[in-house]
Amino acid sequence: MKKVLVLVNKSISLFYFCLSFSLLLPSCAFAQDSEQNFIIGELNHPRVNRFYKPLIQRAYRDIGIAVTFEKVGGERGLRLLNEGMTDADVIRYDVVSQPDNNIIIVPPALSHGASFLLCIRGAQCDKSVIQNPTKAIAVTTRFFFNMHVSPEELNANIFEFDDFNHVINLLLNGRFDYAILPSDYSEKAIFEQSGIEYIPLVEHELVHVIHKKHAHLIDRLSASIENQLDLARSNN
Repeated sequence: MKKVLVLVNKSISLFYFCLSFSLLLPSCAFAQDSEQNFIIGELNHPRVNRFYKPLIQRAYRDIGIAVTFEKVGGERGLRLLNEGMTDADVIRYDVVSQPDNNIIIVPPALSHGASFLLCIRGAQCDKSVIQNPTKAIAVTTRFFFNMHVSPEELNANIFEFDDFNHVINLLLNGRFDYAILPSDYSEKAIFEQSGIEYIPLVEHELVHVIHKKHAHLIDRLSASIENQLDLARSNN
């Protein structure tokens, strides 16, 4: 009987020790569980694939988080992130974070970018094009939101597509004379080599964004991103 009581007392002591330890570190336990399968949405954009995606992957690796990337479209990607189906997006315009959604920005800004009006060689190329009802313009989804306009405010014929590369191909293959696309200015040389004129219409900061359930990561992730940006600048 005495042996049984000793075993019971040991079990009770062990239970209270584990309970006390879990109360001391609840946030750490939750963070570890919630980040075992961290999914980051990525847009099909050449600059994202070449530069921003590897940079973000290294930033997470340096704080001990292995990530999985999933290709998403502009609108679909934001919906998945807002609903918590993905955990982050590699890069977005700063305007995607709004008081009424679940998307938060991780500073610092990754770059500065703009929505560019692209025109094939020889076509009229100025901002009046977007108000000309005889013009057809290919754009990527989220165009109206990024430009801070509604469809009723523009007179040109706007055709939305979900893929950056598809819109570029439509322009280069002569299907459209005009396109409006997001860029961080790094594609200017590509535009020029292809004989495409370009005009920035609306400028934005380009930022990494996460779902608000991961807000506890912001300080560490921000420092890690800053370090990766510094390394990238020093290598250029």
